[in-house]
Amino acid sequence: MFHWLQTFMTVYEEKNFTHAAEKRYISQPTVSLHIQKLEEITGSELFIRKGRNHAMPTESADLLYIRAKQLDSLWETSLSDLQQLQGNTRITYTIGASQTIGVYMLPLILPQLQKQFPNYDFVISIANSTIIFKRVETHEYQVGLVESPMIAPTITRTIFAHDSLVLAGDMTSDLWLLREDGSGIRTYTDQFFQQENIIPAQKMEIASNEAILNMLAQGIGKTLLSDLSVRDLSYYNPPTPIVRPLFQIHHHAFPQDPLQIALHQLLLTTFS
Repeated sequence: MFHWLQTFMTVYEEKNFTHAAEKRYISQPTVSLHIQKLEEITGSELFIRKGRNHAMPTESADLLYIRAKQLDSLWETSLSDLQQLQGNTRITYTIGASQTIGVYMLPLILPQLQKQFPNYDFVISIANSTIIFKRVETHEYQVGLVESPMIAPTITRTIFAHDSLVLAGDMTSDLWLLREDGSGIRTYTDQFFQQENIIPAQKMEIASNEAILNMLAQGIGKTLLSDLSVRDLSYYNPPTPIVRPLFQIHHHAFPQDPLQIALHQLLLTTFS
């Protein structure tokens, strides 16, 4: 059944039976058979077929995908634990961080974290808050650090610090430089626009803080951003101060491990 679930996860991600077969190195009829078996066991339709190969996930598929990813992560953790018993003590540990935290805060504590956990190989993934929530929910990331106030039923949040948002750039410009939907800063920017009754005459969406900062350095546009990232740019406080909490998150079905506890303590000590 585990092979069926792996096939299902690939179809879910690819939305295509042919692409899933190629990625799994199995035939397309085998892919269809695996999905059929899962649908029989669950009593649910998992995909709505469109054309010969395209597959749109159903609500049942959405739920099963989350559970399957959790099982897959648990299996990988079990393999790692078994390898440790056999003398292989290296542990791969993934931390997801949104851009402001990942670029301006996390590097300041990673050396200390590595010293405390010398047998860990860290993988640091920088993404927006929505992506991090989803990957912590499926346990692809063991822990996440996010700027968004969003919540999820399976996620436990703990505040470790606060930052302030400021206005930077050419305040006479009509062009607003915006982060993409799903990012923490975009959530607060949209709230700021509503509060101040601002309808941008021009806007440009850029999925990178660094790219936005480079635009501002050239004198192009204006934006709302964290005071942690303004560098030597001129900035102004918004009419109403915007102070946002920064969160460490983990899946509540997986108890906090020693590294998560140490990470939270380092964040509190360094930034509170």
